[in-house]
Amino acid sequence: MKVHLIEDNLQDVRMIQKMLVSMDASEFSGEFFEFHHTENLADSIKAIEKNSIDVILLDLSLPDSQGLDTFRNAYTKCPQIPIIVLSGLDDQTVAIQAVRDGAQDYLVKGHVDSNLLVRSMQYAIERKHVQLEKEKIQEQLLQSQKMEAIGRLAGGIAHDFNNLMTAVQGFTDVITTKVNSNDVIFLPLKQIRLAASSAINMTRQMLMFSRNHPISFETLDLNKTITDHLIMLQRIIGEDIEVVTHLSPDLSMVRGDRCTLEQVLLNLAVNARDAMPSGGELIIYTENILVSDHEAKNHVNGKAGKFVKMTVMDNGVGIDKETLDHLFEPFYTTKSIGKGSGLGLSVVYGIVRQHEGWVTVHSEAGKGTAFAVYIPAVSQKCKDHSADSIESLSLDALQGEGNRVLIVEDAEGVREFAAMALRENGYQVFIATNVTEAIQLFNLEKGDFDLVITDVVLPDRSGLDLIQYFQNKNPSIRVLLSSGYTDQKLQWSLIQEKGYRFLQKPYSLSEFLNMVRQALDEIQMN
Repeated sequence: MKVHLIEDNLQDVRMIQKMLVSMDASEFSGEFFEFHHTENLADSIKAIEKNSIDVILLDLSLPDSQGLDTFRNAYTKCPQIPIIVLSGLDDQTVAIQAVRDGAQDYLVKGHVDSNLLVRSMQYAIERKHVQLEKEKIQEQLLQSQKMEAIGRLAGGIAHDFNNLMTAVQGFTDVITTKVNSNDVIFLPLKQIRLAASSAINMTRQMLMFSRNHPISFETLDLNKTITDHLIMLQRIIGEDIEVVTHLSPDLSMVRGDRCTLEQVLLNLAVNARDAMPSGGELIIYTENILVSDHEAKNHVNGKAGKFVKMTVMDNGVGIDKETLDHLFEPFYTTKSIGKGSGLGLSVVYGIVRQHEGWVTVHSEAGKGTAFAVYIPAVSQKCKDHSADSIESLSLDALQGEGNRVLIVEDAEGVREFAAMALRENGYQVFIATNVTEAIQLFNLEKGDFDLVITDVVLPDRSGLDLIQYFQNKNPSIRVLLSSGYTDQKLQWSLIQEKGYRFLQKPYSLSEFLNMVRQALDEIQMN
């Protein structure tokens, strides 16, 4: 135990030192003591900063400081070290105030023996340890709550934006189909479409940060995800940065969403690139790791168990303490205006939390940064995607055949785009803005609809309740759900349980017509 005594009375110094010597390595204390001593507060602070001290014994009357101000100044300079006041003043009021201000104990000279002194120091160290653990847990809780609140805000903003971008992208697609590449308005339409795509991508990033983005989990080999993207990563980060991998050959599988985990890797790589403006080395590690209960407590959202750990490390400029405190917050960026959205690392945070994992970061100025991603390991084997293929369909193959479609949508722009898209491609369209209108129209038409397209969240009731009502009346009717929400309002688990087709806003003209065609083709197959 390293003890630092701040005392200007040499007789008291010798007395305290004698007490510690008498207890040194005794069976009672079980401690070995390393004794340090200074006579004033200023020298004490400098000495303590140079040594790793376990406990401070402090006299309140010093040459450069008097009374409780002495303790308060020492506590301000050394908040992490337990302080025991050792005073000649036997004053209960002063003692109580010292403890209230943060002292671990208040001992009166002349009333202290070796046993009491050592016990007080041992208890002080343990109490300080518990206090620091409590403060750390509270800080982690506040950080987690702050991130959750920001995530909910991001999800709410993204929902409204999704409806707007569905209309912008959709009507742009509709107009584009009516002009050829030589038309004077073709280039402006193309630029509008590109801008819409960029805005939609940012919206998706916000949704991922909100941790409620609907994703599809499967058993994945994280090593394969990394190796499949090495060429793309190299192109993105540039030739002046060398990509090095150290991938564990016996890495466990994870349950994850392929696309979002790819984005985690991409965002971390781009962040590393920006930290190495003059080039450098990007190292990617993977390993199996067993996290203990004790280790889990040291991380926000940490859990005990078996995990796959992916570390993305650079040897760039590093990150300062202030930036580290805000690193995963949306829109927080140290880049100049126009150089970054500030969403990259917040998206990483949101995606990893969706996978029931967490992210840690270690950085030193001038020595680089290491991000570590922890994802729960699973024992299942991964699916072989080598035979997967995507067939691109032209709009000619997505034409309707006079099919009767009921659209239930409260957002005007989305509703008008969907109706126009269907009418111009061979469908009969009926429109309702809420559940009440939809039921009235359904009854008026005697349930004669081939397909119902409905928003999940409607002003008067849930779209899922509406679908249940329709299917009770007409079991053969097909449904297509859509929403701009991604949180609990979406009821994603229920949508999956029922097996309903779902189209996430914002969507393009081809995506919309393709999903409609698939839903209607189910009728023919059944």
